[in-house]
Amino acid sequence: NKIQDLSGFPDCIALSEYGKCNRLNVFSCQGKKCSFKITSKEDFDSIKCAYQRLSRLDSLTQIHIANKYYSGSMPWKEKQFAYTKEDKKENINELKEVNQ
Repeated sequence: NKIQDLSGFPDCIALSEYGKCNRLNVFSCQGKKCSFKITSKEDFDSIKCAYQRLSRLDSLTQIHIANKYYSGSMPWKEKQFAYTKEDKKENINELKEVNQ
Protein backbone atom coordinates (compact mmCIF):
# COMPACT_ATOMS: atom_id res chain seq x y z
CA ASN A 1 0.00 0.00 0.00
CA LYS A 2 1.62 3.19 -1.22
CA ILE A 3 0.59 6.58 0.14
CA GLN A 4 -1.32 8.40 -2.59
CA ASP A 5 -1.29 12.01 -3.71
CA LEU A 6 -4.48 13.21 -2.00
CA SER A 7 -4.63 16.61 -3.69
CA GLY A 8 -7.41 15.41 -6.02
CA PHE A 9 -9.57 14.17 -3.15
CA PRO A 10 -12.07 16.29 -1.20
CA ASP A 11 -11.31 17.61 2.28
CA CYS A 12 -12.87 14.86 4.41
CA ILE A 13 -12.01 13.61 7.89
CA ALA A 14 -12.73 10.00 6.84
CA LEU A 15 -10.12 10.01 4.04
CA SER A 16 -7.14 7.79 4.87
CA GLU A 17 -3.60 8.45 3.70
CA TYR A 18 -4.17 5.68 1.14
CA GLY A 19 -7.21 7.37 -0.44
CA LYS A 20 -9.67 4.99 1.18
CA CYS A 21 -12.75 5.85 3.18
CA ASN A 22 -12.59 5.13 6.92
CA ARG A 23 -16.31 5.76 7.38
CA LEU A 24 -17.93 3.60 4.70
CA ASN A 25 -17.25 0.06 3.56
CA VAL A 26 -16.12 1.06 0.06
CA PHE A 27 -12.88 0.37 -1.81
CA SER A 28 -11.96 4.01 -2.41
CA CYS A 29 -13.09 7.56 -1.71
CA GLN A 30 -16.25 8.50 -3.62
CA GLY A 31 -15.06 12.09 -3.98
CA LYS A 32 -17.19 15.23 -3.92
CA LYS A 33 -20.36 13.29 -4.75
CA CYS A 34 -20.20 11.36 -1.43
CA SER A 35 -23.08 12.36 0.84
CA PHE A 36 -21.09 11.30 3.94
CA LYS A 37 -18.18 13.68 3.23
CA ILE A 38 -17.44 15.96 6.19
CA THR A 39 -14.64 18.51 6.51
CA SER A 40 -12.61 19.08 9.66
CA LYS A 41 -14.41 22.39 10.20
CA GLU A 42 -17.84 20.80 9.79
CA ASP A 43 -16.85 18.07 12.24
CA PHE A 44 -15.60 20.60 14.80
CA ASP A 45 -18.73 22.75 14.37
CA SER A 46 -20.95 19.71 14.90
CA ILE A 47 -19.13 18.73 18.09
CA LYS A 48 -19.17 22.34 19.28
CA CYS A 49 -22.94 22.54 18.74
CA ALA A 50 -23.51 19.31 20.69
CA TYR A 51 -21.25 20.46 23.52
CA GLN A 52 -23.02 23.82 23.69
CA ARG A 53 -26.33 22.00 24.11
CA LEU A 54 -24.83 19.87 26.87
CA SER A 55 -23.47 22.96 28.64
CA ARG A 56 -26.98 24.45 28.80
CA LEU A 57 -28.36 21.44 30.70
CA ASP A 58 -28.75 21.55 34.48
CA SER A 59 -25.73 20.46 36.56
CA LEU A 60 -27.13 17.09 37.66
CA THR A 61 -27.92 16.08 34.07
CA GLN A 62 -24.44 17.16 32.97
CA ILE A 63 -22.85 15.08 35.73
CA HIS A 64 -24.96 12.06 34.76
CA ILE A 65 -23.98 12.37 31.07
CA ALA A 66 -20.31 12.94 31.96
CA ASN A 67 -20.23 9.83 34.14
CA LYS A 68 -22.10 7.64 31.66
CA TYR A 69 -20.43 8.65 28.37
CA TYR A 70 -17.23 10.62 29.14
CA SER A 71 -15.64 8.75 32.10
CA GLY A 72 -16.63 11.61 34.38
CA SER A 73 -15.03 14.40 32.33
CA MET A 74 -16.96 17.31 30.82
CA PRO A 75 -15.22 18.28 27.57
CA TRP A 76 -18.03 20.71 26.75
CA LYS A 77 -16.76 23.00 29.53
CA GLU A 78 -13.48 23.60 27.70
CA LYS A 79 -12.93 27.13 26.42
CA GLN A 80 -12.80 26.14 22.72
CA PHE A 81 -16.42 24.99 22.93
CA ALA A 82 -17.78 28.01 24.79
CA TYR A 83 -21.00 29.54 23.47
CA THR A 84 -20.14 32.96 22.01
CA LYS A 85 -22.14 35.96 20.86
CA GLU A 86 -21.30 35.02 17.27
CA ASP A 87 -22.81 31.55 17.82
CA LYS A 88 -25.97 33.16 19.20
CA LYS A 89 -26.27 35.46 16.17
CA GLU A 90 -25.70 32.52 13.83
CA ASN A 91 -28.39 30.45 15.59
CA ILE A 92 -30.89 33.34 15.41
CA ASN A 93 -30.22 33.81 11.69
CA GLU A 94 -30.68 30.07 11.05
CA LEU A 95 -34.00 30.12 12.93
CA LYS A 96 -35.16 33.10 10.88
CA GLU A 97 -34.34 31.26 7.65
CA VAL A 98 -36.21 28.15 8.79
CA ASN A 99 -39.28 30.15 9.82
CA GLN A 100 -39.54 32.08 6.57
